[in-house]
Amino acid sequence: MTDPSCPFCDPQPTGRIFYEDELARGLWDGFPVSRGHALLITRRHVAGWFEATLEEQAALMQALSVARDEIVRRYAPDGFNVGINIGHTAGQFQC
Repeated sequence: MTDPSCPFCDPQPTGRIFYEDELARGLWDGFPVSRGHALLITRRHVAGWFEATLEEQAALMQALSVARDEIVRRYAPDGFNVGINIGHTAGQFQC
């Protein structure tokens, strides 16, 4: 379901999406803290990692591999940080 108040359902500006499948989406962060800052999200609205189905979690892990390849191609970083924000206190945006 598309929610017009959700910044991930129709991310603007266009061109932020670098990966999509039926369960997950990869997009460049609108407010990056570093070059190559990407967000990996389920297409279905869920509260967090633990509410995602096992299939959605697997799709996110596949998206992580795609994101890594795309970041290497574009930015050739020296390293990576991978994190999961679960809950408002942890920095998760709530739709």
